[in-house]
Amino acid sequence: METLSIGHGAGGRLTEELVSLILGRFPGNPVADREDCAVLPGGIAVTIDGYTVTPLAFEGGDIGSLCICGSANDLSVRGAKPLYIALGVIVEEGFPFEDLARFMTSAGEVCRALGIELVTGDTKVVPRGQADGLFLTTCAIGKTGAHPGLGTRNISPGDVILLTSPPGMHGATIAASRYGLKVNGLSSDCAALWPMLETLLPLEGLKCMRDCTRGGLGTVLCEWAESAKVGIEIDETLIPWDEASISVCDLLGLDPLHMAGEGCAAVVVSPEEAEAALELAKNHPLGKRASIIGSVTEEHPGYVGIHTASGGTRLVDKPVGEELPRIC
Repeated sequence: METLSIGHGAGGRLTEELVSLILGRFPGNPVADREDCAVLPGGIAVTIDGYTVTPLAFEGGDIGSLCICGSANDLSVRGAKPLYIALGVIVEEGFPFEDLARFMTSAGEVCRALGIELVTGDTKVVPRGQADGLFLTTCAIGKTGAHPGLGTRNISPGDVILLTSPPGMHGATIAASRYGLKVNGLSSDCAALWPMLETLLPLEGLKCMRDCTRGGLGTVLCEWAESAKVGIEIDETLIPWDEASISVCDLLGLDPLHMAGEGCAAVVVSPEEAEAALELAKNHPLGKRASIIGSVTEEHPGYVGIHTASGGTRLVDKPVGEELPRIC
């Protein structure tokens, strides 16, 4: 009997297989657009996510702040203001009360900063050894305003691709923690994107946004190219790399293009408003290293190419396996 592998949770090719298996058992064409959240009639946006990160606390955040930022960001990239959150807590017998309180405090602080209200939830305690400490599930609800139709279907040749911050910082931080690596300046970018992305919404040329979580920037670009049936070209030298994250990836043989970020967004905007979008992003602390990294083209539809620092060009593809499981 065929069984699931850890790679089915990587956000790449095997995840597509898993998602197709699940969706194929439901009537109609559920979640047809495969965006980070669903926008329902009336502009109501909803998303759900599970958090199994290990370790539970890391430089720059913990599972509490991560679960709120992650779900709020899935709403934010569709142009929806995060408003409400539902929280499911699965905790293992023997888990310290002090640690649970600390993680819930982190979650509450993010909610307070964003004006998100916790409206419902659930708790389960399972026998020792059956939950690896703590798992959290969040369902976030928001409301769209300007640009209620942000999404992949808007992407067209000539559009410009903007990256708001260095990619892969969260994944590199988790990797370093697991392998006991001490790297100066390394920290997760776990952050709520709404305050920055909200400033981009008045731009009429704003097409699509996505936060670069599982599978990283590379997977986001591949999904866009395949779904919109366009080619995408980026320049390695224009990506605002984080040196500490790159050092970890080099040491462990990981691809920084496919490492997760938790406060990094890729943005597609019309060429006429690309510079305006860049300036708006740079005006926010989260976007101070924002950069235009590439563009959309009619050539090689469905494929992503990266022009390397050495002067060549290589294909970017979705990962098949899992480079680093349980990063969120």
